[in-house]
Amino acid sequence: MRKLAVLCLAAAPLIAQSSAPSAPDISGVWQGPYTPDLAKPLGHDLPYTPYGSERFKNVVHADDPTSYCLPVGPARAIQAPMPFQIVQSKQTVVLLFEYQHTFRLIYTDGRGHPEDLDPFSWFGDSIGHWEGQTLVVDTVGIGGDRTWLDTAGHQHSEQLHIVERFQKIDAGNMKWTVTFEDPKMYKEPFTISLPLKRKDTVLMMYSCEENEKDRKHLDATKQ
Repeated sequence: MRKLAVLCLAAAPLIAQSSAPSAPDISGVWQGPYTPDLAKPLGHDLPYTPYGSERFKNVVHADDPTSYCLPVGPARAIQAPMPFQIVQSKQTVVLLFEYQHTFRLIYTDGRGHPEDLDPFSWFGDSIGHWEGQTLVVDTVGIGGDRTWLDTAGHQHSEQLHIVERFQKIDAGNMKWTVTFEDPKMYKEPFTISLPLKRKDTVLMMYSCEENEKDRKHLDATKQ
């Protein structure tokens, strides 16, 4: 009887451990619909502040960071017409983008945002946690006007804060929902949702610097 009791006690932690929830596997290559203008999935104009409205009214498309072959930022990369790959571990989720051949790190190890955020970060600082089948990602510190929210010229300030939800639907489908909050540019937060589909492909090489031809066509003063 004493031996049986010892065996039961030893087995208890193993049973508890096996019943603990695990994160769903969202690794693989994914792509959503190309979304060049956030107003379309939103269904109306973005809720600009007077400052934000003036910025958008006077936008110069030749100044789009992508026309200088610069990184596009965390959300716009997912809205691009190119796939991205998710590489998942217990402590990080890494997004590898074909667009601009860049990457993004999402830390899922329980850390918070650092106090000394990099003011010049293209992708900001992203921390995530799992809620069932959904990866919830909080991102701050996206460096000022160095990136745009979309190709249409909707911009943001250094106050931009985004919250994303990568919800796994099944093996081949996810729902990506992103909420943008920037009190300097927008009167209230706004949210869009896009479907993501798993792609049977690999990421291709991307080099903008060697053959960039867009900028001269975007500069209205030279047309």
